[in-house]
Amino acid sequence: MLGNIVILLLSWLLLRLEQRSLSVLGLSPSLLRLLQLVLGFLATLALAILLRNLFAFLASFEWVPMPGLGTGFLFEGLYNTFQSVLFEELLFRGYLLYRLMKLAGEKKAALLSAAAFGIYHWFTFSVWGNPALMIWVLVYTGFWGLMLAYAYTRTGSLALPIGLHWGWNLVDQVIYNERGGSLFTALTSVHTRYLSSLESMIWLQLPPLLFAVAVIVLLSQYRLPAKFSKHS
Repeated sequence: MLGNIVILLLSWLLLRLEQRSLSVLGLSPSLLRLLQLVLGFLATLALAILLRNLFAFLASFEWVPMPGLGTGFLFEGLYNTFQSVLFEELLFRGYLLYRLMKLAGEKKAALLSAAAFGIYHWFTFSVWGNPALMIWVLVYTGFWGLMLAYAYTRTGSLALPIGLHWGWNLVDQVIYNERGGSLFTALTSVHTRYLSSLESMIWLQLPPLLFAVAVIVLLSQYRLPAKFSKHS
């Protein structure tokens, strides 16, 4: 919460120096913004749930409800994941991406934002020092960062990238988490099939990567909002 407030205040101050307002972030309430948020959220929520259950089917295990966790845990998870997603969106797709677009244009700015997002996940995923994993994380999260960057630049709002980011994180961190502490836990047995790291990557990470590419292609068909023009 505090981090989000600090970033918003810094963004407001920097935009005021440019005689702009926070409206460039597209966070003002409207039916369109709400629709973008909800559609993005539901799209990645559905994708993540589908992949988790497909993976369980292939590996011959099942997800069972974690005893003692209920709606209170879910609502707390909704709030916490929203706060963390908002922080990352304000940091990587907020004022800095807006400013980069003014200086370098949309494509270069989106690529720089995506690269920064990927490098950031070297540390959040604790893969620093493992070159193979660092390359894969950079590619995987970088494409998602590129998708989220285009979701901002082509809609003129952070609503869609927040929704896309939030739905995925909610499933990954709150609903299905192999590390525990989620609404569902993996129930295995001696007959559970072993999946190699390559198989796990193919079924859990390749489809989201293809999803990101598809969204980028779709969003690239939309006209760039005038406020992001270098000369506006």
